Amino acid sequence: MQPGKGKTTMKMRTGVKALIYLLLILGSLVIALPIYLTVVSVFKTRGELAAHFFALPQTLYLGNLRQILENREFYTALTNSLIITVSSLAVMALMLPMLAYPIARRMKSSRFYRFLYFFILTGLFIPFQVRMMPLIRLLNEMGLLNQGGVVLVYLGYSVCEGVFLFASFMGSVPEELEESATIDGASTAQIFFQIVFPLLRPMTATVLIKNTLWVWNDFFMPMLVLNKAEYRTLPLFQYNFQSEYAVEYPLVFTTFFLSMIPIMLVYIVMQKQIIGGMMAGAVKG
Repeated sequence: MQPGKGKTTMKMRTGVKALIYLLLILGSLVIALPIYLTVVSVFKTRGELAAHFFALPQTLYLGNLRQILENREFYTALTNSLIITVSSLAVMALMLPMLAYPIARRMKSSRFYRFLYFFILTGLFIPFQVRMMPLIRLLNEMGLLNQGGVVLVYLGYSVCEGVFLFASFMGSVPEELEESATIDGASTAQIFFQIVFPLLRPMTATVLIKNTLWVWNDFFMPMLVLNKAEYRTLPLFQYNFQSEYAVEYPLVFTTFFLSMIPIMLVYIVMQKQIIGGMMAGAVKG
């Protein structure tokens, strides 16, 4: 290698590394800035927030936290969000792998399952605006404009992507394990729950993480379906602080800050389990 080419290669590598670090720094700022604004806005008065939006609070003002925590509607909304999120995730974790399993195993040999797979995938390309009015009318006719109706809607909307992800991941699960269990006299249910389902932990964790953020933070679906005040979730409760002429930004940021805490705790507590499940699945697959 000529000396000039070696120096040019070193300069290119240095430039690429500098660009990567620059992008990482910009990405970190994009993530950190909203979190910083949320936290500092919790401890500001309305006037201080309007005068110095990006500055640190001059005093540790606790009036916003006190006003939210003393509001009974906040605890009702928190309970509703927990019920809807936990119920939706529990049903997704059980139903999506069960639906994807026969499709993944029989799609290559059966035209029906191949058609069913692609029919489900078409749901990914249909905008929500097209299905919104028929969906709301159907729920109204069935008397499901409540928490149960929202859970069913979330489950239905998770089917398309969930089946695609689980069916793709099942391709890495050896079918020889199932054949051996069949020879030993295991039933289909035993094969699925005792052999296949444990191997799906990495994809199950991925699907649940994605849907947790969606269900917990969703505003549009609860606004359309939950037509009673006692059914409101945290995003709907947060919307109450917006009036016709003004928005109580300190209270909005405070509600958002409090709604972040459960999600952050889940990630902190479940981080090792999620990583351990992914590593175990990678080894077994």
